[in-house]
Amino acid sequence: MPLYQKVTYTGGLSEYQKFPKRFTSQVIYEQDRFNAYQNFLYKRALFGLSVYSKDELNTMHYSKKKRINGVHQRAQKVLNIWKQELIHEFVSNFLCKLFHHSTFAKDYSEKFAGIVDDTYISTTEFKDLGIKKENIIEKLIQEKVLPSNFYELR
Repeated sequence: MPLYQKVTYTGGLSEYQKFPKRFTSQVIYEQDRFNAYQNFLYKRALFGLSVYSKDELNTMHYSKKKRINGVHQRAQKVLNIWKQELIHEFVSNFLCKLFHHSTFAKDYSEKFAGIVDDTYISTTEFKDLGIKKENIIEKLIQEKVLPSNFYELR
């Protein structure tokens, strides 16, 4: 099979090569409803100190670095546990539909309900779980990782 048949691009401009005249007008990029400061707080919670340049890190006080790292670690823990809970819920629903006449699905659901492993790191992507940025922000506000007035910040 030729390489061009194996690679599939499904982005916003996936039809550009076939129909270039459709995209000659101005391209509109996806934008979220959050301002720059809100996006910065979100990224800092998710990515920690890596959002800062080396110069900024060199001038930053140790206690601020420690606080940012703590928020980042907490955000990662919250999101990891949340992913595990969502996957468990999905599996339980799937088994209930698949084995609706059996007690297997019910037993599984009852036995493993609420059980998560803090040491396990879920590599499942948010996109695969149907989680959007807004959902993540809501969860981080609910768990007090992001401030409760996050939507009012400017």
